[in-house]
Amino acid sequence: MHRPHSLNSAALGLLSLVFACALPPSADTETASDGSTAPTTDTTSGGPSETTVEDTTPTTTSTDTGVTTLDPPTGTTTTSSTTDDTSTTMPACLAECGDGVVECDEACDAGPDNSDLDPGACRTDCTAAGCGDSVVDYPDGEQCDDGNASEGDGCSATCQVEAGAACGDGLLDLDQGEECDEGDVGPEDGCGPNCQLEPPGGGCGDGMTNLVTEACDDGNLDNGDACNPTCNLKNTTSLFVGAQGQLGLKDGVGGEARISGTGGLAVDLTHLYLADAQNNCIRRIDIATAEVETIAGSTTGMSGFVDAPDGKDARFAGLDAIATDGKTLWVSDGMNKRLRAVSLTPPFAVTTVAGSGMTGVADGIGEAATFDDNRGLTYYAGHVYMVDASAAVLRRFDPATQEVVTLAGLAYENGGDDGIGDAARFVSPRYLTSDNSGMLYVADTNGFALRSFNTVTGHVGTFAGTGEAGYVDGVGTEAAIHRPRGLASDGASLYFGEFAQHTVRQAILATREVSTNVGQHCNGDMVCPGGYGEGFGIEARFNGPFALAYHWPSRSLFVLDSANRLIRRVE
Repeated sequence: MHRPHSLNSAALGLLSLVFACALPPSADTETASDGSTAPTTDTTSGGPSETTVEDTTPTTTSTDTGVTTLDPPTGTTTTSSTTDDTSTTMPACLAECGDGVVECDEACDAGPDNSDLDPGACRTDCTAAGCGDSVVDYPDGEQCDDGNASEGDGCSATCQVEAGAACGDGLLDLDQGEECDEGDVGPEDGCGPNCQLEPPGGGCGDGMTNLVTEACDDGNLDNGDACNPTCNLKNTTSLFVGAQGQLGLKDGVGGEARISGTGGLAVDLTHLYLADAQNNCIRRIDIATAEVETIAGSTTGMSGFVDAPDGKDARFAGLDAIATDGKTLWVSDGMNKRLRAVSLTPPFAVTTVAGSGMTGVADGIGEAATFDDNRGLTYYAGHVYMVDASAAVLRRFDPATQEVVTLAGLAYENGGDDGIGDAARFVSPRYLTSDNSGMLYVADTNGFALRSFNTVTGHVGTFAGTGEAGYVDGVGTEAAIHRPRGLASDGASLYFGEFAQHTVRQAILATREVSTNVGQHCNGDMVCPGGYGEGFGIEARFNGPFALAYHWPSRSLFVLDSANRLIRRVE
């Protein structure tokens, strides 16, 4: 057997000195909680100078989302000190926001998808979306966002709508920002403690119907069948008012009444209101009984321009959109180029609140303001908002001062540009709705898109649509929209009529997913015949859906089916 050579004591001492001086400190490894290994560092000192060496190699981890996270190194600086007391300090961590890698103190980084405008998006400074950034982050449960953390201004420090003084009295006070009022302030009954609608669809798609928060649950998130993707509509249609194909002006109950088929819809706690365009009058319909009553304008369809303390003595011409705060009905009187107000207290007095009757887009107070083609109206937080289709602008009326101001778009400059104020462009904005969050939504009919308007920042965006006529269900700007008309919101979704494709579609606010509730379309073909037929989902048939209104107490979406001369109900 071979034996190693023996070393004397002097040789052993020399060998020990060589190892002490020449070899680097050993780097042991420890196992981290994720199964990876990270080096640990030994420190060697001695003599007149000391050197501390720390490992500065960053650890890279990958998540299931596909986003690479670069953790800061365990030793953030390299410092050398010598007998002359000089030192050098390197930066602890350098992050490049927008590169798609979450580094250092970044909360997020979605690369090119970073946005200061999109709900729930990673912001352009790589901070997370949150309350106080002036964007209503629907995916995070925000009900509003006024850009501050103050209380008592209508939007709380946690971005929830603050309850009005009358919340819980069982009356729907739209002028106090209520979306619902069941006479209590209990949660999880569809109407929240602050009298805002609770988002539907929390357990939607599991096949089990929650009788408190769901109208249906068919075990999937598809639309066009017997339950919509938020489980608050069974997509079942029925005739509510009128007789199919029969134009007329007659009060009565349900199918006994006659209407013209075009105009606008608005709703409060107990009534549906119809601006009956071709009949030049305002109709009120009891939702519980479907009884139709003419409350303002001529009972024979006569047009004109007359204000009157008794609504039936007033005259209108070319009625279009209407909106209400529960006490007053604002009416776009198109041919008279005026904004009118109808008191909802009998005898329904009619007054003119803005407009001189001259054609134009001049801002001003009362008669000093002018309108060209005043269309969509909606009420939000004490103001009436409207769009002018021909002038392609968004405007606001203040009932307290009677002042009209233009908020977005540039008069008679058409386009699809997003932007703030007069940097934005519309093609032909015709319908408007509010979801009570501070966001307004516009049906840009011949722009083939749904647009958004932030009342805090003044920014106009494109919510859905490619800008070209078509019909494809999808998400946001991947969805193709044909010619959207009426708009309504249930607080969690938008509903809009596809006038020339004869359908009603839904767009979920949190996801921007567009899908078809009811009706049969023609894949965007310009020639598309309508029809009439009750049923559910895509089995139902419509002919030119024109205006919509959502009524939460009855869980109903009302549709003005223009060519069929009907008001239809989707439940």
